[in-house]
Amino acid sequence: MRRIYQELLGFQSDPYFVTSLYLTLLPQERADRPPGYRIRLKTMINQLKHWLDDHAMEPAARESVEQDFARLEAFFAEPSNTLGTNSLPVRGMAVFACSAKGLFEAIPLPYVERNTLVIDRTPYVRRLLAVETDFGTNLLVVFDHRDAYFYLVDIQGIREVESFRYTRDREVLPPGVHGVRTPSGMRALHGMGERNVQMLKLHEQQQHLKHIASAILELRRAHPFDRLLIGAPDDLASAFPSYLHDYIRRVYAGRIAVNDKTPLNTLYERVLDRLMALDREQESALVQELQESVPDRVARGIEPVLQAVQWGNIRVLLYDTDYSIPGYVFYPSGTLGLTPDEAPPDTDHIWHMPDIVDTVIERALEQGAQLEPVQSPEGRSAIQGVSALLRYPMPTLQSEV
Repeated sequence: MRRIYQELLGFQSDPYFVTSLYLTLLPQERADRPPGYRIRLKTMINQLKHWLDDHAMEPAARESVEQDFARLEAFFAEPSNTLGTNSLPVRGMAVFACSAKGLFEAIPLPYVERNTLVIDRTPYVRRLLAVETDFGTNLLVVFDHRDAYFYLVDIQGIREVESFRYTRDREVLPPGVHGVRTPSGMRALHGMGERNVQMLKLHEQQQHLKHIASAILELRRAHPFDRLLIGAPDDLASAFPSYLHDYIRRVYAGRIAVNDKTPLNTLYERVLDRLMALDREQESALVQELQESVPDRVARGIEPVLQAVQWGNIRVLLYDTDYSIPGYVFYPSGTLGLTPDEAPPDTDHIWHMPDIVDTVIERALEQGAQLEPVQSPEGRSAIQGVSALLRYPMPTLQSEV
């Protein structure tokens, strides 16, 4: 992914344009005939064609863009192009095309938050890195009373990194419990009493959970991960967090409904579902922070956000995934505006964008901002289409928020 990202970041399209597409591939749409994502793509292409009809473009550049559109439709007409390797779920796709320069790069993604089709001088690639960073590297530990399996899950896929089985004959019985060593391990003596049997079971569970927690700590050193998820029976799952080292407990992200018989592609999908749920929790927290922040530390609405972008002052960009508004990019400065009258004095070319929000997202990522798509009705009402939490106060925005 990083290699592709760097290659696209340095791609030179001049005098042509690059077509950038981010398309959601929802599971429920795949069963439709034709699939829902193909209808959405066709609608986006038709809208952009109408927009191009009203804007001058060199004939060779226009022909390249038309070829890009045709290649996109042909690519998504083949169902196999939307499938992941090893049956891993693909819920989104990023495609970058410049037919005149021989560019056509399609990258499957675990999700796409906002459908985007844009034509510009450079590819809109920073959202690729944003998805990879947001998904992160996750350690999934699936265990029961006997076995434990460890998987690393990231945007590239899922792989097993360790497994072991609890072995009784390695353990020391707790004080007051007597047992005998058998070929299958240590066993409590028959007739020793129900209390001692339960003590032995509890001891074995404690030793097993300690072993798993220790293995996680060692894996963190060898394979750094951003989150820890577990799949385990109720009694083990409720007891397990207390065995974690404080360093690991800080990245513990909860439990998912899987077991050691769950296929790898389903494990991946359950991890993805859990990450989506965590993102909704984060969305709620950030919207609340926006509402509670002092006026000069937020930008609410498209105009204040455009000003904050120009100042490189966006810490978190919150945007409605369905919100769009036309705008302009003024070259060579790259300044953004909502009307041609906002062009700086040194402007020699004005490029009209049918949706300036996609450009705002790209610029915010370029400045190292965090993205937060907002989908809840309450959140959408609070952010007024697009809003931002700022890095430092901007008193000039007080009258606009």
